[in-house]
Amino acid sequence: MRGCWWIVIVVLSLLLLAGCVSRAPNTAITVTSDNLDDFTPINTGSVDFYTADFRIENPANRTFENVEVQVTLNPVVAFCHIQSATFEIPSLAPREKKTEQIAFSEFSDLDCAYNFTSSVTSDQGW
Repeated sequence: MRGCWWIVIVVLSLLLLAGCVSRAPNTAITVTSDNLDDFTPINTGSVDFYTADFRIENPANRTFENVEVQVTLNPVVAFCHIQSATFEIPSLAPREKKTEQIAFSEFSDLDCAYNFTSSVTSDQGW
C-alpha cells in the first residue's frame, strides 16, 4: 500500500492540470455588422421581425479554440428592447471569417434602430 501513494499524487496532479485551461478575453478577434444601418423589418400584422448579420473575423496568424462571442443590441429608440445572443465557435483558424445571425421580433411600427457591443473570449493558449 505504501507504493500506491505516488499513483494517487500523479492522478491528482493530472486532474489539477486538466482544470488549468481557462477562458480569457480575446481582443484579436473582431466582430462587425454591416446591416444595422439599413435595418428593414418584415412586418407580419402586429409584429416586426428583424434579422442582423454579424461577421466574426480572426485576423491573427494563430488558431483560437472554444471561441465565445456575445453580442448585445442596444436600442436607440426608447420603446425597443435590448437583444442579446451568444455564438459558440469550436475553432477559428487564422484569417477565417464566419457570419452569424440574430433574428428577433418587436411590436410593429416602432421603427427600431440599434447599436451593438460585443465581447469575445476563448481558451488561453499555454
